Amino acid sequence: MILTDLVSFLQNRLAEPLPGKRAQDLMIPSKRLNEFENIPKDARKSSVLMLLYEKKSKIYTVFILRPKYQGVHSDQVSFPGGGFKLTDKNLENTALRETKEEIGIDSSHIQILGSLSELYIPPSNFLVKPFVGFTSDIGVLKPDKHEVEKIIEVELTNLVGTKNIKTKKIRIANGIEFETPYYDVNGLVIWGATAMILREFSEICYEFGY
Repeated sequence: MILTDLVSFLQNRLAEPLPGKRAQDLMIPSKRLNEFENIPKDARKSSVLMLLYEKKSKIYTVFILRPKYQGVHSDQVSFPGGGFKLTDKNLENTALRETKEEIGIDSSHIQILGSLSELYIPPSNFLVKPFVGFTSDIGVLKPDKHEVEKIIEVELTNLVGTKNIKTKKIRIANGIEFETPYYDVNGLVIWGATAMILREFSEICYEFGY
């Protein structure tokens, strides 16, 4: 698979109607679906970036592992991203700023291809806009010592289709345990909002023939 072909496809496809909530909901435990239905007016705007790049003639994307802390997203795998600031002016800039802060890639090296469907995260009250970007020069990734426990690079073929989707019991911050779908990539557990984003992106890649 040639990255330039995928980039060209995504630039056009992401401007069209997206799979949206139907795809996202496939990665939510059925008992929690109602939590994602209504978005409160005070939901906090945020964005993340799914960054595509080539490495050893294969297409990769990059995740971060959040450190352990007293919060709902402690020790979770996510895309680089965070909350909107007025100085960002828009959510695309939020995603680019957070990517630079968290993994050290300057926005001048990134081409935004479009965005996926926004999604609401009830535990943190974030309304997230996922952007998809591309870089021809990934350079040296530098994790922020406060916000990032580890940078994780994953080959895209491990994230498309359903071959690596499994289910397991997850215990969240409030102590509640439930069975949830997740992506199992070499022992890496990717669930929650990040898995929802991946499922929508996977369906789009399927249209491309990936």
